Amino acid sequence: MNILKRSALILLFFLIIIVIVSLFLPSSFHLERSVVIDADKEQIFKQVNDLRNWKNWSPWELKDPSMYIGDGLFSNPSSGEGASFNWDSENDEIGKGRIEIIISTTNKYIENKLDFGAGEAVGTWNFNENENGVEVVWGMDVEFGFDPISKFFGLFLEGEVSPYYELGLERLKTFSEELPKINSVKVERIAINQQWYLSIRDSVSPIEMDNVHGKMYAEIGQFMIENDILVADVPLVVYHFWSDSIIDIEAGIPIKDSVGIKHEKIKLSFIRAGDVVKAIHYGPFDRLIETYDGINEWMRKNKVRVTGPPWESYLVDPATEPNPKKWETAIYFPIE
Repeated sequence: MNILKRSALILLFFLIIIVIVSLFLPSSFHLERSVVIDADKEQIFKQVNDLRNWKNWSPWELKDPSMYIGDGLFSNPSSGEGASFNWDSENDEIGKGRIEIIISTTNKYIENKLDFGAGEAVGTWNFNENENGVEVVWGMDVEFGFDPISKFFGLFLEGEVSPYYELGLERLKTFSEELPKINSVKVERIAINQQWYLSIRDSVSPIEMDNVHGKMYAEIGQFMIENDILVADVPLVVYHFWSDSIIDIEAGIPIKDSVGIKHEKIKLSFIRAGDVVKAIHYGPFDRLIETYDGINEWMRKNKVRVTGPPWESYLVDPATEPNPKKWETAIYFPIE
């Protein structure tokens, strides 16, 4: 009994020491890291403001790439105030958590709420232009209150978190500086002739997009062979609607003239003659959005009005050219 009493007294003594020491420890934690990026502020902001884009540069993606893949992980929409992302990784260094954007001031500031399983924190992002580019400042604030255990945890927090912040900013810098600058995208206004094409139209999820084109083209191509219909130009895709959850896509193969079609899925369609805005995207498809941004910026500055869905023509066929850096995709918007 004396041994138990002594053990209890010793434990109580240490607890009292911990409480007393904790009174002199900081009740909050602040971390801040920065990097200067030579890229468009709009492009950098979009990488952070859209939580789906975090997979492009996140330091945690290196630990577990699968954490950003799966249904129901992201809110819809996945960008701006109210957007959220939930992760649950088998990697103990990442664990389970949630991030939600609570403030989003376009191209200037982002604030998000973090729940990483062991507590909550506030993340901040500032985007400030200077003579060398855009200074991106990534910060974190944690309030410990009067909890002595949390205060002791805070002593080690900087050593745990700062390497991830530094790596994430360097990856964001590398990724962003490789993006085409919005104002450097070459956009032209041209007139086109009417173009007939055979197509299949379907609604798919973004996850299915990687495989849908090839299947559609294969079915159309086989139909054309069986009916002696010649290919007139490179394949195209019309995007009738696009959201975070569904894409209305029409894949087509151009033909020289109209033909009679009796098929359950394959239809005869055409692109109207008229004025279009055109730009060429060079490189892999996962960077197409940046060229679209350049086109949209050009159309905004030139005050043009879009009259229909955009489409893409694949000038270099990925099926015959394995190097994505050599792919070329023409993007068109019909305008007044």
